[in-house]
Amino acid sequence: MKRYFCTLFILINIAIGTFAQNHPGGGKNSNMPAEGIVSGYVLEKDSGSPIEFANIVIYSKRDSSIVSGGITDKTGFFKIDKVRYGKFYVEVNFIGYGKHIIPEIILKPDNQNINLGKIYLSINAEMLDEVSVEANVNHVDYRLDRKVINVNQDIISSGSTAVEVLENVPSIETDIDGNVSLRGTESFLVLIDGRPSPIQGSEALQQIPANTIESIEIITNPSAKYDADGVGGIINVVLKKEKRKGYNGQISANYGTYNSYGVDALFNFRTERLNFFVGGEYGNRVFEGNGTSESTTFLNGDTTFNLNNSSELFHIRKSGSARAGLDIYLNDNEVITLSGRYGLSGYGRGSDTWAESYYFDNVDQYNQYYYLTENSMLATRSYFSGDINYMKKFQKPGHELQIYSSISGDTDDEEDMYNEFETDINQNPVDNILDEYRTIETGTGNTLTAKADYTLPLFEQAKFETGYQIKYSVKDNDYRYQTLQSEEWIDDTTRLNPYVYSRNVQSGYIMFSNLWKKLGYQFGVRTEYTDRLFHQTTTDQKWQYNKFDFFPSVHISYQLPADMQLLASYSRRLDRPRGWYLDPFVEVVDPNHIRQGNPNLLPEYTNSFDLSFQKKFGPNFVSLEAYARQTYNKVERITEVYEPDPSIYVMTFDNVGEDLSIGGEMMANLNLTSWYNFNLSGTVYYYEIMSEEYSSGNTFTWRARLNNTFRLKKSGTSIQVGGFYRGPSISVQSTREAMWMANVGVRQDFFDRKFSVSVNVRNVFVTMKRETTTVTDNIYSYSLRKPRLPMFNISLTYKINDFKKRKDNSFDDGIGGDDEGI
Repeated sequence: MKRYFCTLFILINIAIGTFAQNHPGGGKNSNMPAEGIVSGYVLEKDSGSPIEFANIVIYSKRDSSIVSGGITDKTGFFKIDKVRYGKFYVEVNFIGYGKHIIPEIILKPDNQNINLGKIYLSINAEMLDEVSVEANVNHVDYRLDRKVINVNQDIISSGSTAVEVLENVPSIETDIDGNVSLRGTESFLVLIDGRPSPIQGSEALQQIPANTIESIEIITNPSAKYDADGVGGIINVVLKKEKRKGYNGQISANYGTYNSYGVDALFNFRTERLNFFVGGEYGNRVFEGNGTSESTTFLNGDTTFNLNNSSELFHIRKSGSARAGLDIYLNDNEVITLSGRYGLSGYGRGSDTWAESYYFDNVDQYNQYYYLTENSMLATRSYFSGDINYMKKFQKPGHELQIYSSISGDTDDEEDMYNEFETDINQNPVDNILDEYRTIETGTGNTLTAKADYTLPLFEQAKFETGYQIKYSVKDNDYRYQTLQSEEWIDDTTRLNPYVYSRNVQSGYIMFSNLWKKLGYQFGVRTEYTDRLFHQTTTDQKWQYNKFDFFPSVHISYQLPADMQLLASYSRRLDRPRGWYLDPFVEVVDPNHIRQGNPNLLPEYTNSFDLSFQKKFGPNFVSLEAYARQTYNKVERITEVYEPDPSIYVMTFDNVGEDLSIGGEMMANLNLTSWYNFNLSGTVYYYEIMSEEYSSGNTFTWRARLNNTFRLKKSGTSIQVGGFYRGPSISVQSTREAMWMANVGVRQDFFDRKFSVSVNVRNVFVTMKRETTTVTDNIYSYSLRKPRLPMFNISLTYKINDFKKRKDNSFDDGIGGDDEGI
């Protein structure tokens, strides 16, 4: 009965919308002028959150026939025009909520525009349970300006991290080391619940357990309201947070290959005026693999230096964190939110590498050495963040003021130890110890952010937005190189490298948006002033850079007939170099590699264009996207030969020139039956890099992803089978080979979905790899790394008091509703 009731309810709403569009009036009033307008906002009673897609139906007071109707947008706003004069009553409803009836409205020539104000709906727990059991939520949803990954629908990533969630997402690439790139670049801004993460980039995503995530939002062309950092765009991780009254929570645990394991928990308590949540997680992720590499350095004449390696690899990533927050609802229009997070992480890496090196002059090999290098690395980090947010909603809907401030900091310690032993050709150790040393690097950093955002509705759906932000960060770092002498570690004073890196960024923005008939548009511009200073304290050398920049953004939407929509957007963004990119001091990475930064490195600037088309077929949809991105001052890692010793390579960074990426993405999401979902996505793109000092090149490549999900509702079983293919790619010096991977997962629900068990196997055929070739005028290098085994994981989850995530829009987190309001 629940299934039939839910289906009937949805069909009735579709029929209402269709009827209202084709029959704008009825009964005795059918000949009256259709000049009336009915508008208002629909909000959730407990939290004040906007309710999107709520149904508004206008009935004739005379005979209860349907006169007109509509649905709410992202902000909960609705506007129904061309309503004939007369007496009516209005019914407002949405699945999972109680019905609200306005008993009478009168439209007439001197009262043709009626604003119903704020309409509050209360959650109907019984109905919500029925709907949640039956509803099929798409793994990936397309919104006006973003892709939304619903993590609960991804069985394959259960028990892992945000990185594994992103493996099967359009626009995203991941590699064997857990690095994430967004449309080909690792420069993107990571937000957690709409706020900057204290850790950025792939490292932030590697530490967030998938079980604690409600959804992940991919925004490739953010508006001027957002920080301009990250040429790829924004990845916003939305964590689970219950909004219904009462006490509830969730506890999860997982175990996997190589003795990997993790636990996480979240508890929530909500009253009329307070909402408190606390959560924590701990993870121990282990990876084992092997690798080979071959490198040749071309010296004078026909002589070459050759180095061949084979390695057994492992790394361990430990992380633990706790977070808590409190929403204080001062009244219906004001809320203060306090939140904080504290975390510890550790990363350990080890390898045993056997190497063969020799010189070759096209006739003979000479100076031939065989040696074994034992390497162990341990890095630890502690971090914290705390923020306070004040949200004021004025009487006029959409008129808002938000003031936000935060402080975050981290402490890092890293120790790398190397021992080199001479061996014979059969890898048997010889007594001679060639080298024994270690490097120690420590650092502390703090960031302070303060900002204010103001939104003013002007007329109809037009609004003006403005804001200002101050963001100051400082990093104090120290590096030491030590050798073992008489069983005591001694500093090499010529290699001490303490430095301080500070950056002050002040920014402001203005935006205007409106909806005119079927055309929505938003125009904005952001200005940022950057003042950065790199100070090498030993030599007292300073490198300063300051500049004003402007970042315009444009978003346009056009509603086509029959559930079709056309979207276009443009934004300008940048990528500021990290501190160690600028450090000119030489640091040892391993026996054959050193690193030296470039203090004159300039920021990357990117112009990004997107054009997309979406078509819905009931529960199915097809999305087509075209994009173009051009980057100036392109920053890449460069490998060069260290002149004093040809067996050592120098890794540095440089502005190599420009690049251009033009491509298209397609996704088809088809619910072919009530129990089978088919999701296919693909990307094709052309990439060209243009450099005067280094090699230029271009490539045309493609990627594809496939997910099949089977839901056996009676037994509570879900099965997911998927995989992806990633084509080859290039950089200014290197090429990366293609790879593919297959995954499978099963989830079984028990006790009315309160308890679930998920089992998944990733990299089923052990085809995941990182295979690269580097070619310059005097270097040829090839490397291959891959895991030893498939990754197996089992995950258990228990929900306390029927924990469910409800969307939290009680205040503007900087993500929801801004770009979508166009």
